[in-house]
Amino acid sequence: GMPVVEALAAGVPVICSDIIAHREGGEGYFLMLAAPGVDAAEGKVTEKDIAFVIDTSGSMAGNKLEQAKKAFQFCVANLNDGDRFEVIRFSTETEALFDGMKKANSKNRKMATDFIKDMKPIGGTAINAALAEALALKPEGDRPFVVIFLTDGRPTIGITSENEIVKNVEKAAGKTRVFSFGIGTDVNAHLLDKITEKTRASSQYVTPNEDIEVKVSSFYTKIKEPVLANPKLKFPDGIRVSKLYPNPLPDLFKGEEIVLVGRYDKAGKGDVLLEGTVNGKQAQSEFGVKFPAEADRDFIPRL
Repeated sequence: GMPVVEALAAGVPVICSDIIAHREGGEGYFLMLAAPGVDAAEGKVTEKDIAFVIDTSGSMAGNKLEQAKKAFQFCVANLNDGDRFEVIRFSTETEALFDGMKKANSKNRKMATDFIKDMKPIGGTAINAALAEALALKPEGDRPFVVIFLTDGRPTIGITSENEIVKNVEKAAGKTRVFSFGIGTDVNAHLLDKITEKTRASSQYVTPNEDIEVKVSSFYTKIKEPVLANPKLKFPDGIRVSKLYPNPLPDLFKGEEIVLVGRYDKAGKGDVLLEGTVNGKQAQSEFGVKFPAEADRDFIPRL
């Protein structure tokens, strides 16, 4: 594409890439790794909307809730100025702080910190209702929207069927990523994993003797800086790829790379075009790839 210096000046992620492939019986399988240049996003942080959703059911009593509160207060303190946010607590019913997305100014941050500080552990676990309320906040347009969802339990109130909850989340989410934190030993990990997989996010688990605060804050420090939103790849003419996963590609955050698996038919090489938005502006860059005629990495088809 363009020289590195110019690319950086244009705020375009510079890409280094690698293709690992396997061919058998005329079928090609590939794994592609592509990493944005480290400096591509320096000083340019994409503004985003975040919903913090915190379980305050009875089983959160004691150390769990205290740690979760500290973790969420850290997140609120570390919002970027252009971000908007909402805080929702749920137990038997859900309660939102603002009734909509609000700017991350000092007044709203202070309100959120007080709201979190006053949370009391009581009641059941209405997971479906809490996620529905959070996902309904989805903004118009291309602004990235992230839900950070923390629970220690299994759904006990309202819709409790795992499949139904996952279906509802998938329908409501669109491009929203739902990151989940499961706390303690009684959490429904299968449900949280399904939710995060369907929304191209990730889930983490904290055992009773681990520090939630450390886990949430290190995770949050990473996701507070989306480098490339809504990335799309265009392969060169003559290279036919299919069965791509993940599809669509998730937003890229600081320190992440694109990991794409799929099939290809014939050998070929050319430039792949990566498009996306960097801080609300369209950006694109090209990088060369080579799909080999013969390759013997037999773990790739399984992946």
